Amino acid sequence: MSNLSQFFTQLGTDAALLEAYQHDPIGVMQANGITEEEIEAVMSGDKALIRQLAGDEEMNMFQIVTTPKP
Repeated sequence: MSNLSQFFTQLGTDAALLEAYQHDPIGVMQANGITEEEIEAVMSGDKALIRQLAGDEEMNMFQIVTTPKP
């Protein structure tokens, strides 16, 4: 499992990590060892590239939906 895929799994199971991610997604990804290429892919929303970088070719894709904070 790739680091990016593990990070997505953590987001789905760790409420504190998800809350931090909602406030500062780039900073949280950097702090969790996500590469700049992976961060750019996540922030772009390019599902095919994210799937490729996460090693998730089987369509077991994570979707993270957040509400922007004012």
